Amino acid sequence: MGANFHILTNNPQVAEKYPTLSVSLSCGVEGIFLAARDEIHLGAVAINHPLSGSVKPNESPYKSLVLSLRRGPLDIDSLTVIESAIEVLRKMPVRNIDFHPRVLEDFQVIDLDLLNSAIVALPAQYHM
Repeated sequence: MGANFHILTNNPQVAEKYPTLSVSLSCGVEGIFLAARDEIHLGAVAINHPLSGSVKPNESPYKSLVLSLRRGPLDIDSLTVIESAIEVLRKMPVRNIDFHPRVLEDFQVIDLDLLNSAIVALPAQYHM
């Protein structure tokens, strides 16, 4: 059984758990949001919300977003959601914190858990 989606992530735990579904990027949360916006402009649909969970986007250095593999007409809802997330992130203060490795691992686990929940809840159309 294949999947009709992929994951944009900067989280090494996500890339390790979903190696065939993940597109790993070396960037921060804003870079993930911008890459998702680029894909949405090319016709992808954002499947999970970029601001899901209780962690503010400027608090964790990790983010994973699920996008459709389909390329169709521009999905205005997806574009609106990602543009709003970018705007929210840019309004928040930049946090240049040098996190301890255990704290980084905790953030990775939180992001992975949110992603797992999103994948479990995917509509059937995203599974082939």
